[in-house]
Amino acid sequence: MTPHRPHTLLLATLALWTMAFVAWTADALVEPVPFAMERALRRLPLCVLGALLCLALGRWLVRASGRGAWRVGLAAAVGVIAASIVYALANELLLYVIAPHWGPARWVHIPDVAMLVLWVFISWTLLYFALAANAQRRDRELRLAQTSAAAIDAQHRLLLQQINPHFLFNALNTVYALVLDRENARAQRSLLALSAFLRNAIDNDRPQQVSLASELESLHHYLAIELERFGDRLQLEEAIPPQLLDRQLPHLILQPLVENCIKHGLADTRHRMTIRLSAAPTDEGWMLSVEDDGRGSLEAGAPAFGIGLRNVAQRLALLHGAAGRLVARGRPDGGFVASIYLDARA
Repeated sequence: MTPHRPHTLLLATLALWTMAFVAWTADALVEPVPFAMERALRRLPLCVLGALLCLALGRWLVRASGRGAWRVGLAAAVGVIAASIVYALANELLLYVIAPHWGPARWVHIPDVAMLVLWVFISWTLLYFALAANAQRRDRELRLAQTSAAAIDAQHRLLLQQINPHFLFNALNTVYALVLDRENARAQRSLLALSAFLRNAIDNDRPQQVSLASELESLHHYLAIELERFGDRLQLEEAIPPQLLDRQLPHLILQPLVENCIKHGLADTRHRMTIRLSAAPTDEGWMLSVEDDGRGSLEAGAPAFGIGLRNVAQRLALLHGAAGRLVARGRPDGGFVASIYLDARA
């Protein structure tokens, strides 16, 4: 058991002995004694010795730590008494043996001096235990935070991995269909887009949060595959203010939203559909919307939360808490809109 910041303990030790020196010197001024200035100067090395004894006591307590509370308490008591006696002996030596001005040595007074200085060592020991307890508390909080962060990271990765197999199945089916139709050039473009998308998706070193610009780049790789699949039936419109491109959001948070638009608004029909991506600042931060005009069966205003959308909502809650939320509803004139709200820090 030891304080994590030795310099804090050192400064506290110096402050404690400085106060002790000032108190003893002031007492000598209240009750004048011969050679008062010299007596005060001789107390300086005594206070330095006291500070060194406190630091040595700290080392003694470190060695005793981990052996049970009563053993640590016993070690502290023994250390405090020993330090007080050593200080009292040095006090007698400096004041009454070396060039004495205040009478001969009186060794019988050593217990009195030891009792006088005992409060300083007791105060220092209590301060040591307080700093050590605070260090242990901070250790527990740090370990708890690290454990919580690791759990969040593991859960986030698990949710993220749920995206890849589903998307990969659809993408490979698209490539397979193009090969069967002998659309080799389109199949090659789809494979290149798939490779670029997966390079970003399965990068374990990639941060959980990426810039909007980076997220749009990954989304364009995904859409390149879907555009090859649906041709001119699928259109994309973007309205992204340049000043928001540096904003941070969870990696691959847009792909499930766009995939949801395609799945419910285009996949089982022969109609055309436009997907609109937009971003805008809000009072609390900023928002990002994915909207389509497809033929989805969702009623206007009705909330929508399938597996993919639930995945997005859970990831937002994990990484942003209450500051990140997903609102997904049907549009009055048909289609679907999903909006992600993030705070200004993102």
